[in-house]
Amino acid sequence: MPLAVAVIIDSKIRDPEYHAFVERAHGLLQLFDKPPMTDAELRTWFDTQKGELTELLTSKRRNTTILKVLSKFEDDVEVENIYDAMVSISVSDREFVQEESDLIKSAGAIWGFAKPPIKVDR
Repeated sequence: MPLAVAVIIDSKIRDPEYHAFVERAHGLLQLFDKPPMTDAELRTWFDTQKGELTELLTSKRRNTTILKVLSKFEDDVEVENIYDAMVSISVSDREFVQEESDLIKSAGAIWGFAKPPIKVDR
């Protein structure tokens, strides 16, 4: 779910982000000892979640949704890998916008990272 949020957060789903989501999800499934999924299965899962998640991320409950999604993870190895995947997705389209920056900062704060690795220049 955090990876899907990273794709959807800026309200633009670009192909590079979609591909980065699939690529990084494969690694996280393995990390979490989940059964492997094909690219098509991962895309279907994303497409199924997209509508509801987009609605939540554009509502008044946006911050609560992000907090709930991110706070489910506490294990250091899991958190580091999820965080790295989220950053990779956010920069994959070479357009790092404020919403993505805010998401990465929130994840860093929740998970105890001192500094987000990327900053948006205005």
